[in-house]
Amino acid sequence: RVAAEEAVLARAAEEEAAASAVQVAGAVAPLTTLLLSSGAVEVKQHIALTLAHTVRGSWRLVFNAGGFQALLDVLAAGSEAVQQDVSLTLAALLEDVHQRGALLADLNSISAIVGLLNSPNEGTQQNAAKAVAALAEEEAARETLYRLGTLSHVTRSLAAANTVRPDGTRGGAANPDARVSMVRVVASFAADARYCNMLRIAIQPLVAMLSAGGAEATVHVARAVTSLSGAEPNRDALRDAGALPRMAELLLHDEEAVQQAAVQCVANLGVEASDAKAFLAAGWHLSLISLLSASSAEVQGAAAAVLGNLSSVPEFRDALLSDGALQPILQLLHTSALPARTAAVRALAIMSQQLMSPSLPADDAGAAAFVDAFFAADALPTLLAALGDERPREGVDGGTADREAVAVLLLLQSLSGGHGGVRPRLVAGGAVEALLRFLPAAARYDKGTSTGEMVDAAASTLASLALAAAAPPRIEQAGGVPTLLRLVESKKPAAVAPAARVLANLLRDEPPAGLPEAVAPALVQALSTAKPSAVVDLLSALSHVHGVCRNAFGGAVLAQLAAGLLKAVQDKENHEGCLASISLLSQLALRPEARAALAEAGLAPALRESAAAGWRCTELLLGILSAEEAAPQASRRSSCSDPSPHASVAHAAPAPPALHQPAAPHPNGAGFASPPAPPQYHSPPPAAAPFAPPPPAAAVAPPPVYTRLPTPPSAGAKRDVLSRVAYQPEPPEPPPQYQPPPPQQQYYQPQQPPQPPQPQLQPQPQLQPQPQLQP
Repeated sequence: RVAAEEAVLARAAEEEAAASAVQVAGAVAPLTTLLLSSGAVEVKQHIALTLAHTVRGSWRLVFNAGGFQALLDVLAAGSEAVQQDVSLTLAALLEDVHQRGALLADLNSISAIVGLLNSPNEGTQQNAAKAVAALAEEEAARETLYRLGTLSHVTRSLAAANTVRPDGTRGGAANPDARVSMVRVVASFAADARYCNMLRIAIQPLVAMLSAGGAEATVHVARAVTSLSGAEPNRDALRDAGALPRMAELLLHDEEAVQQAAVQCVANLGVEASDAKAFLAAGWHLSLISLLSASSAEVQGAAAAVLGNLSSVPEFRDALLSDGALQPILQLLHTSALPARTAAVRALAIMSQQLMSPSLPADDAGAAAFVDAFFAADALPTLLAALGDERPREGVDGGTADREAVAVLLLLQSLSGGHGGVRPRLVAGGAVEALLRFLPAAARYDKGTSTGEMVDAAASTLASLALAAAAPPRIEQAGGVPTLLRLVESKKPAAVAPAARVLANLLRDEPPAGLPEAVAPALVQALSTAKPSAVVDLLSALSHVHGVCRNAFGGAVLAQLAAGLLKAVQDKENHEGCLASISLLSQLALRPEARAALAEAGLAPALRESAAAGWRCTELLLGILSAEEAAPQASRRSSCSDPSPHASVAHAAPAPPALHQPAAPHPNGAGFASPPAPPQYHSPPPAAAPFAPPPPAAAVAPPPVYTRLPTPPSAGAKRDVLSRVAYQPEPPEPPPQYQPPPPQQQYYQPQQPPQPPQPQLQPQPQLQPQPQLQP
């Protein structure tokens, strides 16, 4: 046996030496040329066998002499062993991108390589799969491979490889190297949008390989699953297959490429607040924080998106702040990549919704740290620049730019909520002017839902900022009132309601002169055509107008307002709007001209329907509406005529009642002598009010005035039965001094009805004591 083995080795050595001699003699090139020029199959077979003995596995010599065509001819004419050797050489050559380019010059040659996938030799199949995997990385080759049925063959093989037979074996490509090659093919096709949705059949085997595959397979499987998750139709199937937790586990993988693929897949599939506990327990959030500083902007954006979704949970948000995630996210605001910047803004917006919530105490440490870090990173100018579209978009679609604007507005809206005293800092940073510049452009650029969200968020933010002390002057200087009035008149629900809120917030304290009169007609007009979602905001603004200047409504404006209020009262489905309209009606009903306009509009029948339903407020309102107009009185006035809080100080007290009236005649016709009347004292008339006082209510009969009679009646006269005062003799000295009562600061003082003129009598210098009258 030893001798036989030595003989075999000797013969092999002799053959090796002979092959080397042939190679040295330069026979490979002529043989290759003869192979390419020959048309006879038998000749090709003999030449292929000769070349196999000559090159001894070094088929690159043949490739150097005749290129890919020579190797393909050997594949067609060679034996099974020769095919295995040549296919291995082809697989190695096609890993070079330049060599692939040479092969793709003749796409028909690809079919010969694809045909080897059905070879009975397992080694040849494996080599062919490697070659096809290399070819699939070229976009031009994928279309040819798809037409040749390569994709369906590979996906069926992968599905069969994960099917366990009754005998415990697996079907399909059981060889790990072959499975890796097939996964590479799937990953290349999955990255192509033309074929991504055709690979749903491969989702189950791919997800199974995430935990059962080797290290090399995991890299390609992660890439394939990530590519499939980029298509919306595949996401539900991936979630059902359990791809989310398995890809999240790969966040801790040793290879950076796997981590990056994992975070992008997790971001595509989406995480919810319920996943935050698992991420914290497994430590996956630490890997996400580190990926915020990755070299790829796409990876940075994906990590920020995942962290933002999970930060809605307070425990997860606290862990992020303690582990230093806030600074990397703030730094992403300055990146030039729009998707990453948008993801960072969105993450900050979600975090701020919780940190700036009024439910938190004013001295919350997390909120203070967030605000300080936000302004320290100079983030506000960056956000305002995004609203002005001052930075390059780097070739991304308009949808991504819109998403960034929406995220910026949501962040500003959360910050302007009033918690932590951020409003003054936002106003000082120029947020008011930026929003006023953004609103008209956004309202004109109508793209449906996204535009409505942007306009609503911008105007709502401006409404919150208007509550800051420094905001109203800046709004007026920037021409904000005309801009807001145009939004109110635009009839777009997303613009009308928040613009009305801004105007309502401006009408507080002491608004600029003429502002109530300027905004009232536009608000009334908008109320008549408003959608139910904007009615409450419009009614609130109108109530503010009436509160600071009741004369802003009159004439046609008042009639139109009455019609709008009738419409709001009749809309029983809008409960809030109905209540807000009744509140404004209660204010208007105090004016007689407003009651007339409301009656003419037909408010009473509509209110009776509400009263029949048990609404006590409408019953009270109906009572006010039925009030009769009072007779006018010259001195009757109300402090409501002057909205100034200091108006009542200027009101002089009305004149006191007259200190003397003539005695009433006796019932029997006998009258008392008329004594001289004392001097009359009058208070100066009150100053004219800036607003016309309303007509006085119905006159009320004044109470009787009882006066002291200076002269007793004659002896035969009977005592006046109306006089119930027992007269006592008055001391002679000193004479009575009559002083008017001191004026009182009152909003309303009833006046005595006018008295007929009396002849002016001279006062007596001294009154004589008189005997007491007997009953």
